[in-house]
Amino acid sequence: MPDSELTTRTLVAFAMAPFFFAAIFISQGIFFLLVVVLAGRALWELPALFRIQAERTPMRALSLPVGLLLLADAWLGGGAHWGAILLGGTGLVLVVEVFRPGDEAPSGVLGATLTGWLYVTLPLAHLLWLRGAAGLGGALPAGGAWLVMAMWGIIWVADTAAYFVGRTMGRTRLLPAVSPAKTWEGFAAELVSGSAMGIVLALCLPVLEWSAAGGAGVGALMGLVSTLGDLAESRLKRAAGVKDVSGILPGHGGFLDRFDSTIFCAPVLYWILIAWARTG
Repeated sequence: MPDSELTTRTLVAFAMAPFFFAAIFISQGIFFLLVVVLAGRALWELPALFRIQAERTPMRALSLPVGLLLLADAWLGGGAHWGAILLGGTGLVLVVEVFRPGDEAPSGVLGATLTGWLYVTLPLAHLLWLRGAAGLGGALPAGGAWLVMAMWGIIWVADTAAYFVGRTMGRTRLLPAVSPAKTWEGFAAELVSGSAMGIVLALCLPVLEWSAAGGAGVGALMGLVSTLGDLAESRLKRAAGVKDVSGILPGHGGFLDRFDSTIFCAPVLYWILIAWARTG
């Protein structure tokens, strides 16, 4: 990445940070709106990964409102109606395809639309559960906002360390066929820095109820999962022949590019903490 692009990327990140910080801590309702924006924009960008033209696919006509219903149900109903919403959404897509002119197979549109709900909307809905500390017990209902901040803090530190170590010391490619810029050295830095950040958060934020060892484990896990999330989106982009899904965030690409790690990390962190709370 050229220095000018890195500067732009950093400036955009710092410009976004205050809005995210405010949305996380003001209220769950404001945070819900933030998640709606993240998921909605990511769903809007998704057709680029499937080589499906926007005017032909129901992804933007149906996936956005159905995605909003899934998020609203996660917030208000704990995801109790996800099955019914997904079934209804799938039926609507098929009905639209039945009456669409032409003889193109509907499987591509249906698969891409379902992927949007399963790959983008449902994982990002876990941010709402983390923010509300749903089912986590202890002091966390008052500190769920700090869980989200902790997750994003670990991702940011780990990704930054991986980038700079990979750029200055990287010699061995991790998966060149998927992401040529990633190296084993950068990946190691991501794990180590994620673990270190987890320890710092455990010591500085008692509301998280993490021990130092627990923080180290969570941080290392987030570093690993963050890398997997990035590689997963990179694989989809390479298959589609695109570098970024959009250019709405200078230096970052699209929302899907910027939050690919969050899509993987949010559900993993939530369910790890659920298991932790139940066994603790």
